[in-house]
Amino acid sequence: MISLFKTKPTFSVVIIAYNMAREIPRTVQSFLPPYQTGIQSHDIEIIVMENGSNSPVDPEIVAAWPSNVRYIRVQDPHPSPAQALNAGIKLAKADWVCPVIDGARLISPGIFKAAKDLINTHPNPLIATIGRHLGHKVQQFSVQDGYNQTVEDALLDTINWPNEPYRLFDISCVGGSAQGAWLMPIAESNVLILKKSLYDNLGGYDEAFDIPGGGLINLDFFKRAIEHEESQYFLLIGEASFHQYHGGVTTSRPVSDPSIEDETFTTWELYAQQYERIRGVPYALSTLAPILYGTVTPRVQTEALKAAKYIESIKSKS
Repeated sequence: MISLFKTKPTFSVVIIAYNMAREIPRTVQSFLPPYQTGIQSHDIEIIVMENGSNSPVDPEIVAAWPSNVRYIRVQDPHPSPAQALNAGIKLAKADWVCPVIDGARLISPGIFKAAKDLINTHPNPLIATIGRHLGHKVQQFSVQDGYNQTVEDALLDTINWPNEPYRLFDISCVGGSAQGAWLMPIAESNVLILKKSLYDNLGGYDEAFDIPGGGLINLDFFKRAIEHEESQYFLLIGEASFHQYHGGVTTSRPVSDPSIEDETFTTWELYAQQYERIRGVPYALSTLAPILYGTVTPRVQTEALKAAKYIESIKSKS
């Protein structure tokens, strides 16, 4: 296979996969041009870290990927994605990295064009996106109404995906970490772009978060990254990642911990308890305000109005 890279790419994306044979091919497609606009194939490399899956991606699909996509079966995989993410970042060729802790993410097509603009105009931007769920309810609730992969496939067909990618907003809702869309602080980003040197300075994803799925590891990394003294925190308006249903830990299944005998303990309480053990303080949402970057399109206006109504409802209850 002939490499696309005469020089190193601008971005290295590390995608964690775990039993996502259906979802990962779509995810990879959404990270590559021509789906991603304003960048060329040599601008980006993708490293898919298959982290112990029973059902890996079909070898024929992998063989059809271009040479800027690498597919790596993780040796001695761990239930938490931290080790696989950190190992993938070490392999990255680019100076700018994008760790994707949940590989079941479609993304909107302007993310890397905006990121390229920002890294050419600012010394150390840290570029975040909000997270949304496919379906009209967050998947923790929609699965109770029968939402599954078959329903989701049909939903994607209704918007002519991937040919009309921004219509993903029409068949999705904001995730729990971004209820105020671009108008309130977000708890995490599933497509976060930062300098590889900053990733290394942060120590990467903390491998002490060893609960299956990682617990609050993504929230922890995001908070540490945006609050780092070197970071210029940007949030992209009008762009997002969209969670595909895959039977994941936080969206469809309970999490158990044999050290906790109380079966009424919720997943969030389990995660929060581990966070406090590791960090020595309870988890708290960072209130650091981002610099908003993007274009206020009619779709952005619609989503902002929804977010404003949500914010108003919170205020009325307080």
